Amino acid sequence: MSTNSRLLICSDGETLTVRTLHHGDETRLQHFHDSLSPQSQSRFTPHGYDQELLLRYVGRALAEKDRSYVLLNDDEIVVGYFFLWDFINRVPALGIGIADDYQGRKLGPQMMQILIDDARAADRDGIELTTVLDNDRAFALYQSMGFEYLGDVDNVAGDGRAVTERMMFLAFKENAKPSTHSFRPPV
Repeated sequence: MSTNSRLLICSDGETLTVRTLHHGDETRLQHFHDSLSPQSQSRFTPHGYDQELLLRYVGRALAEKDRSYVLLNDDEIVVGYFFLWDFINRVPALGIGIADDYQGRKLGPQMMQILIDDARAADRDGIELTTVLDNDRAFALYQSMGFEYLGDVDNVAGDGRAVTERMMFLAFKENAKPSTHSFRPPV
């Protein structure tokens, strides 16, 4: 296990490896996206998944503009992808996706905690996120992690669809406010 990785434990005891995104993960991310059910894809399409865009996202992570992680099983298959986009900003945007077979196995709170800890350690003001209107499970998770629902916003999903989503914010500092930019992938 490299120095930039850690372990997460599923509710059934399976151990998974978390590590930062690096060169070579483009194909793994493509396979991750392609393995998601249509329902999961409609809920987690933060950006396009063609090779050019994936190279750009890996580049952003390596340049430390974003804080991006993959969650790998023993076969080195990506079963989770989570990030803080625009990590260099006072309020980064959070995204989290879990493969269908790994949903409901208590990984979401652990993945979220890594991102929250990263943002706090970097002295960010807070974290913002959006979630699709019909994803009540994610909405409940975010609320349980302390995120406040601020209302609905229009968003551009990674596949170009215009969607209305719930906007949520977790403040770390008094008087912290979410960003005022429109929600869209950073590249």
